[in-house]
Amino acid sequence: MIKKQQKWIALLVMLTFIGLLQVSTMPVAAAGAPEQINSAGVEQGPDYVEAVGHKAAPAKKKSILPIVLIGVGVVAVAAVLFLVVLKTKYDLRGTWSLTRSSDFYWITNPRTFVFAGTSKDSGTLTVTGFADNGPWTADGKTVHFTMTTTGAYVWTFDGEFTDKDTLSGTLNYHDSSHNINGTWSATRTAE
Repeated sequence: MIKKQQKWIALLVMLTFIGLLQVSTMPVAAAGAPEQINSAGVEQGPDYVEAVGHKAAPAKKKSILPIVLIGVGVVAVAAVLFLVVLKTKYDLRGTWSLTRSSDFYWITNPRTFVFAGTSKDSGTLTVTGFADNGPWTADGKTVHFTMTTTGAYVWTFDGEFTDKDTLSGTLNYHDSSHNINGTWSATRTAE
């Protein structure tokens, strides 16, 4: 959902909540209210005023509507905050400075990785200054990419976003005689 639609939904939820609060504060007709007496009707005896004065007033019923509306309002505000403010958009596409845990078989540390693609879900990566390249995929916060070097060495990276401009995860390097595991982290660089 685009930001403009999220703002309109947030406005609609807030206006509805305010309207419901207004309705909940309106007075409710009391049950058992005394009937109006016509002075031309039945004649009243001398003790009528005293008898009416001693009648117990009916207990005022408490409405649960304000409590329900407050609960709905809290849920609505939380939903609006989630949709508009807290929902982070993760996009791997761009240039990243990637550092791995060890320099074994990786002389330049960090390296600049460029992730390209027509969608946020997949694409290809290249390493600046090297012939290294490979595919990448992303699903929400989770990322996976593979880099093949000129010597047919394969690096497999799995990780996730810690925020929209920072990544971290685990890696595996393997060839015909090696199978090495490590960790990595990356920071988005200015384009």
